[in-house]
Amino acid sequence: MSKHKRVSAKLIAAMSMIRRQGAALLYVMREILPRIIRTGHRPVIFSRYTGMGDIVCTIPPARELMKRHPGATFIYNCHPDFAPVPRLAGVADHITSFEPIGIVGHWYRFFLEGFYHFAHGDDTPGRVASELMITEFCRQFDLPVTDQHPGLRVAPPVLERMKSLLASRQLDPTALILIHPGPSWTVKEWPRERWIELVAALRAQGHSSIAQLGVARYVAFNQVAISPIPGTVSLVDALSVEECIAVISLAKVFVGIDSGLLHIAASTRTPSIGLFGSTSPQFFYGSEVRKHFVVTDVECAGCHHRQPRLHWITNCPHEIRCMKTLDGGDVFQSCLATLSASAPP
Repeated sequence: MSKHKRVSAKLIAAMSMIRRQGAALLYVMREILPRIIRTGHRPVIFSRYTGMGDIVCTIPPARELMKRHPGATFIYNCHPDFAPVPRLAGVADHITSFEPIGIVGHWYRFFLEGFYHFAHGDDTPGRVASELMITEFCRQFDLPVTDQHPGLRVAPPVLERMKSLLASRQLDPTALILIHPGPSWTVKEWPRERWIELVAALRAQGHSSIAQLGVARYVAFNQVAISPIPGTVSLVDALSVEECIAVISLAKVFVGIDSGLLHIAASTRTPSIGLFGSTSPQFFYGSEVRKHFVVTDVECAGCHHRQPRLHWITNCPHEIRCMKTLDGGDVFQSCLATLSASAPP
């Protein structure tokens, strides 16, 4: 690299840091100082600016950490799409969405009673996951260790409204099967034709109350074309986060790829079948939750948890063989087993 290019790169980096520092100071002035003035207490910040499932996994340690700070105001900093989760979980008085929050936690720590960024092995340079995410988050702050997903509850009026919505779509909550094909990172998705085959097989067994959940815009992408799976009622983009939690809590079975909605199903104690290839369920779900999950048996399975990552999110060198070869018959049998186990005596 030429001397001119090196100087230019350093200048760009310096300007970027100045902008980030300025944004952090503005965050302090807008979000932190007014709360100190209003309450007389310094606030506590919880931080996890990634997917919804990760945020769900921070809830058990966040609830324990709240006990350390009686009387404090709690701010949860996360992606705006997932703001309802910490609010519904009762771990936030206020939600913000400031991505470089670490600058605030480092340089302006004296304005805070506590700053807790939940760091996972897979997103820490030089490390990989070695235990369940919830457990790791608890251990990170010397908290009582748990492997249980937090219970999530929604307001009774929301539940009643969702029951009415399902009835208006000719969906029976007592026999409801929810599927979630995505969208997500390509390396997590199961081929559309496999979903079509699964729904057809379930309907052939008399399971006709099947709905498709999800959104048409994944957090990391722009709008994505979502085609309803034949034989399902599409609820794609039809529900808020709270309504989605309510519908999942009402369902008999949830079938989906590795996603935030699968974590929601675990938190509502809805029997679930998770489909796994590039990620490994033992790092995200306790043994009871994942007992009916279907996991690929290809030799490169779980590549997301290796260093270096083989796929680097979407560029799999093996053409995502893990998900493309995930056996549809195994998924169908797992669905039948889960439905049978959840049937009333």
